[in-house]
Amino acid sequence: MLWPAVAAATPAQPPQDLAEAYTRAARVLDGNLAGRMRNAAVAPHWIEGGDRFWYRRDGAEGPEWVVVESATGASRQAFDPARLRAAAARVLDTALPEALPVTAIDGDEVRLDLGHQVLRCTLADDTCVATPRAASPGVLWSADGRHGVFVRDHDLWLQPQGDAPAVALTDDGVAHFAYGTAPGTSLFAIPRMRATQPLPPVGLSWSPDGTRLMSVRVDERAVPAYPFLESVPQDGSYRPKVWAPRIPLMGDAERGIPEVAVLDVVARRQQRVEVPDGWELYQPVFQAHPVFHWSTDGRRAWSLAATRGMREIALAEIDLDSGAVRLLAREAVAGVGRFNAFVYSPPNVRILEASGEAVWFSERDDWGQLYLIDLETGAVKRRLTDDPRTVRDVIGVDETRRRLFYTAGGSERDPDPYYVRAYSVSLDGGASQLLTPEDGVHLMGRAPIGNGAPGTATTAGVSPDGAWLLHTYSHFDQPPVTVLRSADDGRVVRTLETAEVSALAATGWRAPTRVQMVSADGVTPIWGSVYFPPDMQPGRTYPVINAIYAGPQVINAVPSYQEAVATLNPRSRASLAELGFIVVTIDGRGTPGRSKTFNNASYAEFAEPALADHVAGIRQLAERYGSLDLDRVGIYGHSFGGYTSARGILTYPDFFKVAVSSAGPHNFQGFYPVESLFPVPDYGDGRTAAPDPQAIPDNYADLDMLPLAERLTGKLLLVYGELDENAPPAVTLQLVDALIRANKPYDLMYLPNRDHGFFRTDAYYTQRMWDYFVEHLLGGTPPADFRLELEPPTSAFGF
Repeated sequence: MLWPAVAAATPAQPPQDLAEAYTRAARVLDGNLAGRMRNAAVAPHWIEGGDRFWYRRDGAEGPEWVVVESATGASRQAFDPARLRAAAARVLDTALPEALPVTAIDGDEVRLDLGHQVLRCTLADDTCVATPRAASPGVLWSADGRHGVFVRDHDLWLQPQGDAPAVALTDDGVAHFAYGTAPGTSLFAIPRMRATQPLPPVGLSWSPDGTRLMSVRVDERAVPAYPFLESVPQDGSYRPKVWAPRIPLMGDAERGIPEVAVLDVVARRQQRVEVPDGWELYQPVFQAHPVFHWSTDGRRAWSLAATRGMREIALAEIDLDSGAVRLLAREAVAGVGRFNAFVYSPPNVRILEASGEAVWFSERDDWGQLYLIDLETGAVKRRLTDDPRTVRDVIGVDETRRRLFYTAGGSERDPDPYYVRAYSVSLDGGASQLLTPEDGVHLMGRAPIGNGAPGTATTAGVSPDGAWLLHTYSHFDQPPVTVLRSADDGRVVRTLETAEVSALAATGWRAPTRVQMVSADGVTPIWGSVYFPPDMQPGRTYPVINAIYAGPQVINAVPSYQEAVATLNPRSRASLAELGFIVVTIDGRGTPGRSKTFNNASYAEFAEPALADHVAGIRQLAERYGSLDLDRVGIYGHSFGGYTSARGILTYPDFFKVAVSSAGPHNFQGFYPVESLFPVPDYGDGRTAAPDPQAIPDNYADLDMLPLAERLTGKLLLVYGELDENAPPAVTLQLVDALIRANKPYDLMYLPNRDHGFFRTDAYYTQRMWDYFVEHLLGGTPPADFRLELEPPTSAFGF
């Protein structure tokens, strides 16, 4: 319950029983809520083009499999799980996993994939036939399974299926310029270096017919090594180990040179791809290679390309025989160019080879829109979308009926600009058609972006024939609902599932309150979410914690139910509310999902606009509710949120009194620059290389936190993992050194052997973070005998 402002508000005291509060906090911790919702999403597997589909649901007694007729929504149980399990067990000499690994249901046959063998089971007579699969660790197989490749001594070797011996495919691989090997800037170099079993090669893409490979390798021979110390080695030894991937720092002249080559596995021929000077082929975050479409005639492939800092973007056509590259649809961009408004999402680009066209994403009019371009000339044929909202994802293209399906949001004409809805539009022009009118966030599976990308059309939200749409929608206080609708007019055929949330409710989890505020500029509306403590008392004020990330690539106050329950970052919001705090998350200027102008606010100033908006927003909420104690405000965040939380207590020392900053990039000159998000360094006169090791780029000088150390007046806890490649330990220790030189007290948590993900997986860190706020912001004493336990996910489906 929320209370209006009162004349004489009294600070609330810590809960009398903090041990019980910690127990409640543990129950509603994001990682401990896995499996507490049943049927929160449906992944369709389309059969026969789209007339039918099957999906797995969470039944009361365990997983169930259902087949649905698309036209009517009529459904039936596909098989009896107990009978199928018994039939499979009769032909196996190993135990079946707890969840049957069903990969296909077609008529009377069900296929189970056990990794080392595939079972084909006939339902009519309850018989299964097992087909062994050769063990091949470290091999990347072609789609047809005829042959695969693996790495040996820095080169690629071709492994035919069967007993034929492997043969060398390349002979010029060397250390730090190796084929199939992740570069030091991959952010997962150390796990691969530590691996004790062969791993499949990376940076490779097989053509659909299995005759060619596209390879990307990076020449890091001139790049300096960056050492990481593993103080507690996994092998149990007591001598620390040093891992030293090649990682350039901001301003390093040697940054690594990528080489792209086409490998013809039939002719045993290698052709280098001649990428134009100043350009690189773009590798989407979700895949480790640049190809997203191979031509059906085997002569061309398409990729995306960008100049340094993503200042110009283009569609790249690659001639597979000559290696020549043509750049189409070239576009100069203000700030950072993107192929999706959310850089962690697949590019909103599609090759329509049959008609000689491509769907192209552009923010040239300040909104993420879709255009149809000529695949030969790159010229824009027509604009496909024109609403003042940003396209989120292309979810399917029906090339036969020339219909494109997409999701979009960001319009302030909606009750909430972060609502996401599905639309369709004709490739031949005309207005977009809204297919999902319900308020909320509508989510659905995407069709693969091309035949060079992972994923299959059978699990997309749009049926392969373009006739049906299956999606799940929710908002922060409405559990997910999954609906089958006509893709022609949005008519609801059937509501398939409504999420069962009784187990979630039993944990004590409560939905946050969605709030609208005004930005620090006094004009721009902004949105956020507030988690209130239980049993709030009228006339009392409560300490406030600002849960922040504020990076330019993600939003944090997502209005969907699933994200409200368990978000990726920041974590612990509901838990901290149970401990007696009012927890606020705000999507301020600089975050994505709205206009390019709104997002670009962070391009040169990084976290400054967002921090100003967070402070302004919290002040407005204090006036609105009267229960926020502005004398007791804390802030925490991880990764970029680690930067913003530390920066918050240093730049707003009169506002933020306590901060927990984990894995923050506290100075950008001290680690690998992310130039797909932030500006290219400028050392004056257009120089991008540092004139000396101590130089700081002109456009990053105001963002360096080391000179701000002397402004610390509150309590600051810095946390880092010693094997964190995203935010290396050195950048935290460099801030520590600045605090020492400024004679400022600080607290430090060093986590041996942890990588960047410890804020999601490490119970010790999470409990100590709670303790820090309880002690220094709430004024309580953390329970001495409490030990936080993190549950592993109980189900990979439905949550």
